[in-house]
Amino acid sequence: MAKESITICDFTHTDWGSTNFVPYPIASIKSNVLHFSKYKNKLEIDIFKDPKKFIKAFLPKNPKLVGFSNYIWNAELSYDLAKEIKLRSPETLVIFGGPNFPLDDKSREEWLRNHPSVDLYIIGEAEQPFTDIVDLWYETRSIEKVKDSGVMGCYSIKDNLFCKTGDFSPRVTKLDDIPSPYLEGYLDEFLNDPKLTPLLESNRGCPFTCSFCHTGSDYYHKLNKFSSERVKEEIEYIGKRSGALHISNLHLADVNFGMYQQDKKVCEWLMESKKKYGWPLQVMATTGKNAKERIIAVTNVLDPGMINLNMSAQSMDHTVLKNIKRSNIKVSVMKEVNNELRQKGRMTKSELILPLPGETKESFIKGIDDLLDSNACFL
Repeated sequence: MAKESITICDFTHTDWGSTNFVPYPIASIKSNVLHFSKYKNKLEIDIFKDPKKFIKAFLPKNPKLVGFSNYIWNAELSYDLAKEIKLRSPETLVIFGGPNFPLDDKSREEWLRNHPSVDLYIIGEAEQPFTDIVDLWYETRSIEKVKDSGVMGCYSIKDNLFCKTGDFSPRVTKLDDIPSPYLEGYLDEFLNDPKLTPLLESNRGCPFTCSFCHTGSDYYHKLNKFSSERVKEEIEYIGKRSGALHISNLHLADVNFGMYQQDKKVCEWLMESKKKYGWPLQVMATTGKNAKERIIAVTNVLDPGMINLNMSAQSMDHTVLKNIKRSNIKVSVMKEVNNELRQKGRMTKSELILPLPGETKESFIKGIDDLLDSNACFL
């Protein structure tokens, strides 16, 4: 008997300037569904990064459930294809998820009304709610009954009314419960694409409350970690395949890399992989904004030039920092850190966001001057 076809998409534009990362987040959703769904043996799930490949595969299979990631860089691309799906197959359940969604309910309702091809929007970690939706859809084949289901973190328009079930989906506290999409082999075809950079996470969450960042909300405040054994296995798995293809980069999805004890082990495993497989040659990561001495010590495990220490500032103005609920290390400390790292042959970088609440032309230019004076490689 043929299996039911489900598709999950994390589209990118197909030029070299796009966000070309291996689609690890949607592969994690696939892993969860195929492990926990009541109907896992009756399902097949395809994941796509390239919209052209999706279009070619969609037409013969015509899946009745399609999920899309929604980021600022792929929002219009994803929605244009969602509209085409609804024109061809109105009974197909279309689900969106991701951070490119308004923060208040009034604006969320407006967004849903302006995007009528989206049946359901999931806010928060999507592995479990997507699995629950798949089971309900399989049992009922009804978009309206899925909307009525009460799956947490879901938003929709039903009978011309705005509906939601909780503000967020429940977080996954035991991250190892989600089978690794790398170790399951779900990302092999993407690891074989030299245009894509492997994406890895060792934890989820952020202890800081910066209001400009989606992980600054209370929802993400608690840090949850993957086990050391799993992260090590994933690095070995990726290294063996990426090294053979001469892929040089790794992107770490952790938002405060270097602040935690396990991060030192991650660096050690990355060095082992580099020696065995020639991967990674460069690590892209957002390092933590506190505990700079620990971050320096942790990242010193890597060869010089493998990772830049990112001392993000976002703003150098005290009023703006108060407005966005953020504190920076002192410029004098930043300067000392930069000088120490430069002497060791390591590069540093920083960044400012324009605009932020309360920032002026004068304060922004002064912030640039202060960062340059700190000897940071300003981005």
